Amino acid sequence: MRADTISRVAEHHVKPLVIRGGLARTFGSLASFLAVLFLIFGFYLLGDAFEHPLDAQAAGVLTAAFSITLAAILLYFLLKPRRALRTRSVRFRRAG
Repeated sequence: MRADTISRVAEHHVKPLVIRGGLARTFGSLASFLAVLFLIFGFYLLGDAFEHPLDAQAAGVLTAAFSITLAAILLYFLLKPRRALRTRSVRFRRAG
């Protein structure tokens, strides 16, 4: 029984944990926090431009649009369905 436990502990995976878990699962909480932060920042800047249209500058509106777009892209990549795990068969071709 003791040898069985030691043999299970001694197994080492070739792929790192980040690759096995996937980027969305590993860094998903950080990316979602960043996406919500970008979204709030963009809406804040856009709301400020609507409240004070005479003081609004083009750079502030463009920054708000860029921030909202970046948040939408981050949320898309977090929420899109993952492809089914495929087993890749490596085929070796002989030259000649």
